[in-house]
Amino acid sequence: MTVVSSRLLGKTAVVTGGASGLGEAVAARCAAEGARVIVADVDEAGARRVADDLVADGASAEAAVADVTHEDEVASLFAGVAERHGGLDVLVCSAAVETRAALADTTDDEWQRILDVNLKGPFLCLKHAIPPMVRGGRGSAVLLGSVLGAIGSPNYAAYCASKGALVNLAKQAAIEHAPDGVRVNVVSPTACDTGLFAKMAEQADDPDAIKRFVAERTPMGRLGRVDDVTEAVLYLASDASTYVSGAVIPLDGALAARRMG
Repeated sequence: MTVVSSRLLGKTAVVTGGASGLGEAVAARCAAEGARVIVADVDEAGARRVADDLVADGASAEAAVADVTHEDEVASLFAGVAERHGGLDVLVCSAAVETRAALADTTDDEWQRILDVNLKGPFLCLKHAIPPMVRGGRGSAVLLGSVLGAIGSPNYAAYCASKGALVNLAKQAAIEHAPDGVRVNVVSPTACDTGLFAKMAEQADDPDAIKRFVAERTPMGRLGRVDDVTEAVLYLASDASTYVSGAVIPLDGALAARRMG
């Protein structure tokens, strides 16, 4: 693997949900920028595949198995990283799930699962990742949100609620830890060619039709691309954004601007 510009050279980065989708893409981009990457996921085989591929390409990477909804596993993950590598510089929370159901049709189990993974997971990761960052005098946490954290969408009641709450969680953490030199920000993509939307679309009878339908209703006329997301994450993770914290960067082709106007 060729280091692109060394923007994360020497830094240690944990990427949750790193075994697939946008998490995998972010892990690869961080590694390409010189970071030591811990690919964390509940999917052990997937995490090991991603880490092994990065190592085979000449990057520094390792796999870690953790369920972000279980505090003991999250605590062990970050304690181990800090002990092995002398601290932690970057956290990217990409682990997320969704269910397609209107509010009245959302079961209690579905609601709880979405809130556990999409909101409790980042809370636990911040809770246990920030202390080693504070000890190191600096750090950056990037939470992958969604345009649906700013606007509603039919049949995504639990997902919208989880991503909306994620924004205020990030702002609260940013305020509390600004004096420590630890920054917390949110990247909020719309439907992308990689990730949860792409996975959902592939389950439809006509995946291309679903993608066209969504793209045509976005002001820019296209889906988000994986590079749109990884570039934004890299900016927030790197020293290029040392005065940015508590921010939400929309990656939605002006969709939320139109819906909120």
